This record gives sequence, C-alpha cells and structure tokens, in this order.
Amino acid sequence: MGKTNPINSEAYHDLARNPDLLYADYMDITDAYLGEIIEEIVEKYYDDIDLSSEYGELLEYISKELIKGLFNDVPTPERYERTLRRLSSRKYRSLIFNIVSFLVSKYLENR
Repeated sequence: MGKTNPINSEAYHDLARNPDLLYADYMDITDAYLGEIIEEIVEKYYDDIDLSSEYGELLEYISKELIKGLFNDVPTPERYERTLRRLSSRKYRSLIFNIVSFLVSKYLENR
C-alpha cells in the first residue's frame, strides 16, 4: 500500500446529515487496506459468496463491524485509516486475517 489517502475527511463533518456518505469513505478505506485479504478469504473458504455481486454489501458489513469493534465511538476517517494501515501491516497480518474471516462468516449468518 502506498501513501495514497483514499478518504474525504469533509464527509466526517456531514455525519449528522448523511451517515451513508461517511460509511462510503470508511468502505473506501477498508477496501484500500483490507480488500486483498477479503478477496483471498472469500475465494479460499467461502464458495457461497459471489464477490462480483456481493462485494459492496460485504465491504459495508465489514467496515461497520470494524468500527463498532475497534472504537468506542465513530472515529474520524483519518483515525480509522491509521488503524487499518497498522493492522494490515505484516506484523498483524494473521490477526487481521482471522478477524476478517470471522466477519465474513458473520456476514453469511446475517444475510
């Protein structure tokens, strides 16, 4: 991952008016840092998920669950990005792989 910044922090200030806009930013961040891991997990272990049609819903579910699980409140997109950047590093790869795998299984239970 390069030093690209896939977020639009102005969306954070519009949370009260349009929470979906904020989640779109979080989904972009999640995709940028965890997209390859999500795809790897689904392709390896979950034949019943069609990534071409369900990826957006899955990404939204994972993003919302990570926000609920990692933070006491809705973080700024910048803080969320820093956290995912750290978790997607080689040092935490097995941890985030297990977390994402768990979230994919929960997505299947709830869909």
